[in-house]
Order: sequence, then C-alpha cells, then structure tokens
Amino acid sequence: MPMWTWAGETSRRLRAAGQIELAEGVTALPVLCEAGDAVRVEALARSALRTARRLVAEAGSAKAEVPGVFGAPTLFFLAHWPLAVRVGALAEGRRALTQVRAASADEPGPHEHGPLPVSLRETLVRCHANVDARGTCELRRDLLSARSLAGWERTPAWPAFTLARVNLLIDEDLADRAEAELRRYEHTATGPAVLGADGVFTLVRALRHQDKHTQALEALDRMEAELALDEANPRREALRRRIRFERARLLSWLTRLGQCEPREAITPLPTVEEAEAHPSLRPAWVEAVENLVCQGAVRNDWRLGVRVTTWSRYFERVGAPRRGAELALAAARLAAGRGARWVASCSAQRAERLIGELGRTDEILGDLVEVREMIGAIPPITPAAPAEHILEFLRAQPSDEVDPEFQAEQVNCALEGIPHDTPLLSALGQVGRTLMLSDAATEPQWRHVRERPGDQRAALSLLETLLHDNDTAGVRNLVSTLAAGALNGASDTEAEVRTAAVRAVLAGAPREAS
Repeated sequence: MPMWTWAGETSRRLRAAGQIELAEGVTALPVLCEAGDAVRVEALARSALRTARRLVAEAGSAKAEVPGVFGAPTLFFLAHWPLAVRVGALAEGRRALTQVRAASADEPGPHEHGPLPVSLRETLVRCHANVDARGTCELRRDLLSARSLAGWERTPAWPAFTLARVNLLIDEDLADRAEAELRRYEHTATGPAVLGADGVFTLVRALRHQDKHTQALEALDRMEAELALDEANPRREALRRRIRFERARLLSWLTRLGQCEPREAITPLPTVEEAEAHPSLRPAWVEAVENLVCQGAVRNDWRLGVRVTTWSRYFERVGAPRRGAELALAAARLAAGRGARWVASCSAQRAERLIGELGRTDEILGDLVEVREMIGAIPPITPAAPAEHILEFLRAQPSDEVDPEFQAEQVNCALEGIPHDTPLLSALGQVGRTLMLSDAATEPQWRHVRERPGDQRAALSLLETLLHDNDTAGVRNLVSTLAAGALNGASDTEAEVRTAAVRAVLAGAPREAS
C-alpha cells in the first residue's frame, strides 16, 4: 500500500469514527505539501496533531488503539509534513538539514507501532540531494543501503525509498540502470500503481539524462491523458503543473537541437509567477528559458537576469549550493549574451564560491571555464560621459530607456577612476539592489567605509544595502567599524552611528525577495 493509498484509507476510517476534521487533515497535508504551501502545512499539522494526541490519550492502553488511525503511525504521519514541505517543494538543503537529521534519528522502527506510512529518513536523503545531488552520493547510498532500510519493505513508505534509490543512480551517472530499474516495475502487476506519478517523473528524469527526450515526452503525454480521466485525483493540479515544467524543459532542448518549433516549446512554458511560487521547479524553468533564449524565442533582458539571480541567491541562502551554482552560471551566460560584463562577472564569482562547497565538480568547473571565456569575449565598456559627470548623464536618461545593467557598467567604469567618490558608491549600491547583486555592490562600499569611517553618507548607503540583503551580521560589523572609527576620532560617536542606523531602518529599506 503506497502512502497516498494509506492516507485515503486512514481518512475514510477517521470519517467513519466521526473525526471529520482530522480526516480532512490527513488527506490535505500531502496535497498542500506537494503544492508548496508551507504556511498552511505548518498550521494544519499543528492543529491536527493536537486533535490526534488527544484521541490517542483517550484511547488509553495499546489494546484500545485502532492501529493506523488513533495510534502512533497517524501521529508520525501528521508530524512529517512541515519538514517534508521545506525539503520537497521549497528545496531547502542545509537550512533544514540539522532539524531533519535530528527528527530522523528520533524516528521509531518501521513496525514498532505498526507500519509507518512515511519516513523522515527519506526526507533526509532528499535533503542531502538538495545540498549537492552529485556530491552526496556516497552518503545517500549508505542511508539507502539494505542494512539501513531493513524492515521498511512492507510499509507505505517503501515506494519513496525505491524512487530515492533510482534517483541516486541518476546522480551517479547511471541513468541507464535507473531506467532499467523503473522498467522492471512497469512489467509487474502492481508496479505502476505502487510508484505512481512520482515514478513517471523519475523515469522522465532518467530518460532526459540519456538524451531520450522524445521518449520522456511520451511518458508525460500518457500521464496527462490518465489525469484527464481522473477528475477526483486531489493531486491533479500539482501533477499537471509538474508536467508543464518538464514538458517545457524537454521541448526547449529539442528546439535547440532543431527538432521542434520554438512556438511548441513556448506554449507549455509556465509563467514566471508559477516558477516563483514553486522553488523546486525553478531550475526547470530557467533551463527551458535559457534554451529558448539561445534560439531567439524569448527576450533576454535585465529583468530575466534579476529573476535568475534572485533564485540563485535563494538556493544559496537555503543551503543548496549546487542548484545555486547552476543558476548562477545560467545568469552569467545570459548576462554575457546581453553584454552585461559586471552582472556576468558577479554571477560567475557567486558560482565559483558555491562550487567550492561541492563534491564531484569536474563537469560544473568546465561550465565555469566556459562562462569565464564568454565574459572575456565581451567588448570593453565605453564611458558614456566623463567619470565626474556620469551620474548627471544617467539621471538625464528618459525613464522608459533606463537599463540598470548599463547604469551599473557606467558607474563601475567611473569608480575605476575615482574609487572613493561617495555619490558613485551610493549609486552602485542602488543599482546593485535593483539587480539583486547588492552583496557584490557592498565590496567597494566596504573598502571605502573602512578607509574613511567618517563618511556618514557612504556608511548609510552601505547600511541600506546590507538591510536589503537582511545581512544582520554585516550591519553589526558596520556598527563596530564605525564605532571603532569614532574612538579614534575619525567619525561620529557610537550613539550617533546607532541613531543613523535606526533612521535608515525606519525609512523602510527594501528587503530581498525569496
């Protein structure tokens, strides 16, 4: 019995026992998790757990329990989803790893209280894959070994472990073996029903890694046709969404190979708002769009660059460095295609920094070398005006012609001649915030503030940039730097510095979007 079947059966039995609210919680939690609604998952799980614990307490002795309904399996099922949604739909890595590892260690045996329907061990495996899919293979192989999973074979959680093993094969560059494993299940009586839609998406991934894009599309077509007939499926919306993202990615590559018309790939492409709302699907969207940009079918402008950079920084922030590096490289390639040297260089630097956290880096280091070559081929920047007058020139531009990447190039070019010009540094901070490269913009600002801590305007500009990044450590460092300057007689008093910081906060400094 797979997890989805267990949830439906348990919900039915809870309804029969008169526990309507709890029954709805059991069926809703995995659906909300798949949709990525972390706030509702957390609230619903907390409420359902209170109800379930009360029912378990009222059941009294173990003999009075109804196994799988008013017992421990239901409690563990309800408690599972707040972490599962963070690791699944939100694609968190190291940010969730400590909690997931601790919760997994406290998990009972698979049959200690009756067969467990879900397992945080599988969530732990997925969390390690989020951190570095190719670099954590050995660690995940140990977690998924026959010794580690002994006893889980006859539980509803087993299909998830099976697919985790198949995904591990793909990350080990054994996509052909992964496909063979899934095909073996296809030819059993219960295989397709056990692995379900997740098995199809795993098969699509295995086929894509073997460049079997047409076969992968056929698998998606079959699943979509089945969904059209299954109107009662609570996962229908989420599954259709995943199909669109995967189809767009596959068709975009076929377009790049000249085997598909660009309009066929653009039609299923989800909106940027959909990708924004579902972090785990963002890499597929970026891959599809980058392929279409190469064919001239999608406009490559600074707004696209901001979006990809924002998502790269999201993965960096949640501790998923490989995905962060991959999107940073995509942002760098797109920026190089636009001739935006500074943006491309900043993205390449981010990618290089994140690659330093990874294992098995041969392939991605090759991508970084290619990006560096693309950046080196960008023609040098031609100043649009003398350095001391560049801000006047930029402010005189019509609002409908403003290009933040052009502004950034011109400001950086001017700073090479007058590196400690406060208005130029403030302008760099402003344009850096617009381009979601505020962390890169702080580097010259920090150099200036450390050398000249008495420049309050520069300090406030740096503070605003740090607040935009929610960089509390940076803000503390800035206050300490300015306070040290004050003690040396080179700046205002520490009290005045803190007052300036409070004023900047009250002014409503912008915050980074997720």
